[in-house]
Amino acid sequence: MTAVRPAAGVPDPSVGELLAAWLPGRRWFPAGGASAAGVQVEPWLAVTFDDDPAASDAPAGTDVVVLLVRLSGAGVPGGEVVAQVPLVLTDPGARGPGYITDLRTAAGDVAVHDGGAHPACWLALLRAAGVGDGVAGAELVAGGHVVAGEQSNTSVVLPGVPSPDGTGGMLKILRTVTPGPHPDVVVPRALTRAGWDGVPRFLGALQVATAPGSTTALAVLSELVPRARDGFELACEHAGRGESFAHLAADLGRVVAELHAVLRQAMPPGPLLDPATFVGGLRDRAALAVAEAPGLAARAPAIDALLDDLQGRLPRLRLQTVHGDLHLGQALHGETGWKLLDFEGEPQRPAAERTAPDLPLRDVAGMVRSFAYAAAVGGAPDPWWEAESVHAFLARYRQAADVPAAPSSLAARRPPELDPPTADAVLAALVLDKALYEVVYETRQRPTWVHIPLSAVDRVLSAPR
Repeated sequence: MTAVRPAAGVPDPSVGELLAAWLPGRRWFPAGGASAAGVQVEPWLAVTFDDDPAASDAPAGTDVVVLLVRLSGAGVPGGEVVAQVPLVLTDPGARGPGYITDLRTAAGDVAVHDGGAHPACWLALLRAAGVGDGVAGAELVAGGHVVAGEQSNTSVVLPGVPSPDGTGGMLKILRTVTPGPHPDVVVPRALTRAGWDGVPRFLGALQVATAPGSTTALAVLSELVPRARDGFELACEHAGRGESFAHLAADLGRVVAELHAVLRQAMPPGPLLDPATFVGGLRDRAALAVAEAPGLAARAPAIDALLDDLQGRLPRLRLQTVHGDLHLGQALHGETGWKLLDFEGEPQRPAAERTAPDLPLRDVAGMVRSFAYAAAVGGAPDPWWEAESVHAFLARYRQAADVPAAPSSLAARRPPELDPPTADAVLAALVLDKALYEVVYETRQRPTWVHIPLSAVDRVLSAPR
């Protein structure tokens, strides 16, 4: 059982001061870097868990509290976000994983831990989500460990979690949370119910009431994909060895096409695309990019011309649910092939924008750009590596999208077909949109990398139309 109440004084006002000092150093902090200096940190709500031994096997003297913290200021995306900060409080002598500091509170001294790294928190979240009934707590979290390198959330491998294939579970603790249906709950659950095996099987989620009639997702549990490799790391390794990735890229193209086919059947249809509105959004983002990245100014006329051409070509297509932030790092390759994950969209964009129905080619464009970064990071010795990977991915995607490889019933509600020249124009515009975003990012964060997306901008703009 969970209880949600105002965070003031829970567990002590001094915790707010601790968070203001500690949060900016976390990899998942929504306003990283120098911009964190002006961020206001305000504990908002506290989620606590029933400490009845029948409901929780946490060690005596261990308290788990999940704080929902408002972060506001110029450096915060959209001006304000809510971050989830789970804490484990123990006696000072019982320091454990994720230890932050000892803190003196009105109730006495406590040791404060980052709950994302502490088994007591993992167990509390699992129990609150109704997972593992009849399984001892120690068994549920035995062998658990945090996935290294995670940036926007905290993911925990839990081999002891019951799952249909007996492989265990992956608990994702969402760090930036929003009220309402969460796409990383809604979409994987729908895909799992549809019987599609291109995603890790959805096992459950913890959602709490944060306002009358509204729930907020805090954690998502999926089946662990055993011995899986991160798609980006795998691609970088192939690139570094100068080894073809074409066979894996082609199979990934098939899986992405299946994803879009299943989503058309499993999720409600979106609205019809309005060409002027759609291209207007691309124009707005391009204008912002040109304003922020000096190297783009000379390319502005060519960008405008490409978007003018696109607006004249676009029909009123039916939009649909898509992944929204698809790249090689959102794919795992295991014994049974590719699995796609992380359906929450781009974390830095407003929730309504990143979950809105879109064109499936948005996902395709994201993957195309990911091959370029794999080639650069991996150190591909020749430009053919990227070109071959992109060609193999696109060719298999187009083939599978034309004749879906999913069950025949999933071909229902297919959208009107784009003729090949128009599809190419749409994909080029979306690749350009992604590359412009990357130019701005690299200009701010890694100026020596600007040439990677800038070369993609030039390729798109110089291609015949």
